Amino acid sequence: MASSTSTKQVMISKNDQKDFLTECVDIAIGEETGSPYMIGLAAEKGIKKGDINSWEELAEQFGPTGPNIFRDKSIMFTTTKWAHEYYAKNPGTEMQVAETGGTTGAPKKNILFANTLRNDFDNMDYFSLDTDTFNVLAKVCEGQFEDFGIPRDLTYLATVPTGPHTIGKWTLKSFERDFAKSVFLIDMDPRFVKVAMMADPKIGGMYLQHMQDQVERLVKQEFPFITGMFTTGVLIEKMFPLIQNLKERGNLQAIVHGGTPLSNETLKVLREDLGLPVMGFYGQSLFGTAFESPDHEDYFIDYYPHPRMNMFVIDNPTDISTRVNYGEQGTVVSQRISPETVIPALIQTGDLATLIKPKGKFGFADGVRDPHRDLTDNQQMGVY
Repeated sequence: MASSTSTKQVMISKNDQKDFLTECVDIAIGEETGSPYMIGLAAEKGIKKGDINSWEELAEQFGPTGPNIFRDKSIMFTTTKWAHEYYAKNPGTEMQVAETGGTTGAPKKNILFANTLRNDFDNMDYFSLDTDTFNVLAKVCEGQFEDFGIPRDLTYLATVPTGPHTIGKWTLKSFERDFAKSVFLIDMDPRFVKVAMMADPKIGGMYLQHMQDQVERLVKQEFPFITGMFTTGVLIEKMFPLIQNLKERGNLQAIVHGGTPLSNETLKVLREDLGLPVMGFYGQSLFGTAFESPDHEDYFIDYYPHPRMNMFVIDNPTDISTRVNYGEQGTVVSQRISPETVIPALIQTGDLATLIKPKGKFGFADGVRDPHRDLTDNQQMGVY
């Protein structure tokens, strides 16, 4: 079963994106404006301002981005001097720490600019240096809610990993500011779950049961006030009887999910049998999320990058040049351009997906279909 295709125009101009990419790279490698990491890397590679004019050049000329740059170094190593000057001159700006979950390795972190006072997206320019990355994500998300038929002003039960607090902050600040009536947030520390599972699976099970108990208590106390769920693929599976009960009693109106993959079979049941609008996110906090295409094909889950992000797929995870063709599966590589942080090409080790063509409003970029963890070579699945 396929959904009706989107009639919306392509979200951005690729020419504007190209100009912004060059502008951000020039900021990142400039001696007066750049980050220590990108200034040093540009000197090592012999790259000068104006040399980088495409996502392909960003990846190929700088080469793969070492993940330990974001694990072992200070967060200031990858943050531009421009960002500090902008922060000092613009009240309301936050240098928000973006941090990964850290359940499949040490957490990675960098800076993502945010201004949580802003709520007018009508005239936003995705590629203005005065537009912060947080609100680029929020504007795209606003369009997603409309495209997926998710009502505004729902009251969400959010069971998301807040051990890396970026996700918890995004839920509270963006959901309550832009989309939701209110949010009940249940804390989850995935790093502790990982430690507990390694020490004794019973301890990890107790923690997950503790979360489930909180969910059930809230649902019982607040019914019929809770009308939306923001959660993860794993927790959807674990809480499916509760979700089914909420829908049958008539108050659950939408599910938003991210984190570990949601199976195509579960998605089909949620959309077809329960009749719920379901919308997914994919990605790392370092880049901002990639968004599910509203142009469904059967029950595949297709994700496309936001305007300041790009993704491609490689066949050999040790060689960034081994790009696959459309319809082929491989390892996902993510890129980011913004004036506060530039990431040339981070290989998402263990993340497998199929490369797909641009489509609908995401006609400006390639996407990835059904990303999932490769568990054949001692890779770890996230615990949430």
